[in-house]
Amino acid sequence: MAAEELAGSDAWQEVRVNKGPRIFCIMYKATGDRQTRPQRAIFTPRRQKNVRHLVRGNFHDNHIVAATCDLTGVMKSQKKILQIGNYPPPMCGWAIQTKLVTDELRRRGHVCQVLKINENRKVKDPAYVDVQGGFDYLFKVLRYAVAGYRLNVHVNGQSKKGYTLALIAALAGRLVFHPALITFHGGLSQAYFPRLDSARLRWAFGLLFHLAGGIACDDNFVKQAITSYGIQPEKVAAIETFSPQYLSFRPAVLPEEIDAFVSRHSPVFFCYVCFRPEYQLAMLREAMSRFRRYQSNAGFIWLGFPDRELPSAQEFVRDWSAAERQSLLLLSNLAHDEFLTLLGHCFACIRTPACDGVSASVLESLVMGIPVVASENGRRPPGTVTYSEADAADLCAKLVFLCENYTTIKASLEKLERTDNVARMADWLAGEPSSGTKAEVAPATQPS
Repeated sequence: MAAEELAGSDAWQEVRVNKGPRIFCIMYKATGDRQTRPQRAIFTPRRQKNVRHLVRGNFHDNHIVAATCDLTGVMKSQKKILQIGNYPPPMCGWAIQTKLVTDELRRRGHVCQVLKINENRKVKDPAYVDVQGGFDYLFKVLRYAVAGYRLNVHVNGQSKKGYTLALIAALAGRLVFHPALITFHGGLSQAYFPRLDSARLRWAFGLLFHLAGGIACDDNFVKQAITSYGIQPEKVAAIETFSPQYLSFRPAVLPEEIDAFVSRHSPVFFCYVCFRPEYQLAMLREAMSRFRRYQSNAGFIWLGFPDRELPSAQEFVRDWSAAERQSLLLLSNLAHDEFLTLLGHCFACIRTPACDGVSASVLESLVMGIPVVASENGRRPPGTVTYSEADAADLCAKLVFLCENYTTIKASLEKLERTDNVARMADWLAGEPSSGTKAEVAPATQPS
């Protein structure tokens, strides 16, 4: 039955069901207490624009009990998107963004797949597309590009390998005349971006940005840096990484080791770190030693190490004095619920990298009402206590300052009104008008 006939006959109702790339539209006609045999029309994505009715009905014993029909809405065309980036497990800022945006795109009826390039990428799982090696990555990127997927690759200015993977995706997008979208992470103090002192690096990132069909970055300062490569401003969207959905979790029972450490020490500082130069672990160690002269019972939790980095971190602390080792709890990664539960039990958060820009993890802590002491990079959000990067004495001084003014600083962490950036990113990837949805986030309740 045609859409025009349906519009003129309120006896017919339509039920829409997503089944991967196809959409099933089942029309039912109720006559008294009985229901005629359903007629089914199958719409492929190309014909989806003809689907004009969205019905939500309650069914009981194969009869329609209640149904409502919106005859004015027009179904948006279904898009096929391949996100290339981090995906849990393990959990990290990039991974949670990819997962939330993927879920949102699928909720809207789009087809979205994830090509996982972080740790555990070789593990096969129906939640994502695995990558077994370099040639497998190249093959799968080309396969999805030829199949009509819009490629969206995540990259920053810290990794040569990450740049190479992004460049391959950008070239693949150009090859099929459907330029890839680039999600560019991080701030203005990265190893390879922006580099006014290196013509080679300027050319390399300029090439990547010019090949892209669109670029999303964390804020307008990064956007301005990208446009300095000769990129038109309208090609770059500033979409903050943090979104209220990041704080959606169920309080978890922490492992006994963690619970015992938190009980034995006060104050306890939460440090999300990796075994990489930008995290400045040697400087952090010195600051911790200085602070323990002020608070001998202080505890520090280092967590976030990928499995491949954890042995190096353990080796790094192996020769520490007994007192130093007792003040430190070394962890790999935690599940999202455990991560936020532990953060809620901590006195404050320490953030050492300066290359991260605003940092979603900083905003995450502040919104939960957890004070943050972070390296100064000119982009920290209001409420952050900052110290001079790579200065252990200044970091220690700011930790002391936080302790002596804790009540005032904690009270100043007003609830933040944040945009639903998951929805904004989904809008951008699907080419839909941005809703500009605001979501007010109240500080999370602290665990007792």
